[in-house]
Amino acid sequence: MKVLIADDHVLFREGVRMVLEDWAGADLEVVEAGAYTDVYSLLEADQSFDIALIDLWMPGANGFAGIEAIRILAPATRLIVISAFEESRDVRRVLNAGANGFIGKSSPSAMVTEAVTRVMAGETFISPSVALDATGNRSKMSEPEKRLTQRQREVLHKLQEGKSNKEIARELGLAEITVKLHVTAILRTFNAENRTQVVVRTSLSNNG
Repeated sequence: MKVLIADDHVLFREGVRMVLEDWAGADLEVVEAGAYTDVYSLLEADQSFDIALIDLWMPGANGFAGIEAIRILAPATRLIVISAFEESRDVRRVLNAGANGFIGKSSPSAMVTEAVTRVMAGETFISPSVALDATGNRSKMSEPEKRLTQRQREVLHKLQEGKSNKEIARELGLAEITVKLHVTAILRTFNAENRTQVVVRTSLSNNG
């Protein structure tokens, strides 16, 4: 896997590189850049990058315009934005500009590998710390729900609708065994014994 890491802070780039190297090992090739202009030059010369991890605000361009330019230059490259700015309107603009995912810099390092895995599988990834509702606003979540992955929150919402595992699998395009694993993780996160307890606890927290 060939990865482009772009951030104007060298220490941050090195940290992301180390996380990816520990995860992917010898199958990983990493190229680094510190400004949008460097990113443009790299992508114009090389279209073989599988994924790019890009800081939103770097020298060389307005962040959102920079993301749009990258998408035009390398339409086949998966694009994840990493930013300390986690306002819902910024996340929505990033996704609208063509990014496949967003990681808040307040996220744990393990979030990087999860995001890369999910985005390479064709999914859109948003850090659990940033939840967007249908209007693009940050939704109110309980602390346990913030610890769920994006996919686990999707399963949780189906549980709240009273859907069975088979129905959830069909609607989300997942294997039923995968849904069962997500449900188990949700129960553990909410310290609940069954699905009903989870639904009751999320209802209480949303109303509270």
